[in-house]
Amino acid sequence: MQFAVALVEYLISGIIASVWFIVIVVNYIPFLFSDIKEYKEIFVIVYFPIAYILGIYVDATTSFLVRRCKEIDVIAITSFKSYACFRCCCIRVYNFIAGKPKGDSYERSAEILSHSIPDIVRTMDAYVSRDRIARGVAFNSFAGAITTLLYAPSDLKKTIFLGCLISFIYSLFMYKRLRRLSSRFKRVALSKMNNMKVWE
Repeated sequence: MQFAVALVEYLISGIIASVWFIVIVVNYIPFLFSDIKEYKEIFVIVYFPIAYILGIYVDATTSFLVRRCKEIDVIAITSFKSYACFRCCCIRVYNFIAGKPKGDSYERSAEILSHSIPDIVRTMDAYVSRDRIARGVAFNSFAGAITTLLYAPSDLKKTIFLGCLISFIYSLFMYKRLRRLSSRFKRVALSKMNNMKVWE
């Protein structure tokens, strides 16, 4: 089950990544899309493994960048008071737009799931999968925006760039919210499981 979830999320990230990746490659290697029709069976066989690998790379890259951003954030907060004020202001704006999680979120579902450990694991996998997909879309949107600036035709550049930028900002919001919900579910589920152990 866990492998199937990972396969799907890596394929989603990889297929999206292949769009901007192909745009870059086509600028350096002549390639006609009519060739795909002639070799479509071979193309499908080759494309999906490559998309899967791209998805793994996107996930590993975004995981690395998120960790480094958190480290930079901590250093900046302790070093620069003006940055700390700016960050505090951004957090307030974010909380106003995205809202804060309910204090009792996942209480009932975790209570029900706590009686079946495999169900908790599957549910946590599903929540973590949402985080990864949102994180991957954010990265791919950012990469798409940069690719658009460098390689897109001038008449389409502004429209595609704005679309990618909006997708990037929105995906960051979604990633933060989904990540927060996943963390909340894990805390509640662990609490319920620990309570069950005490009663046993």
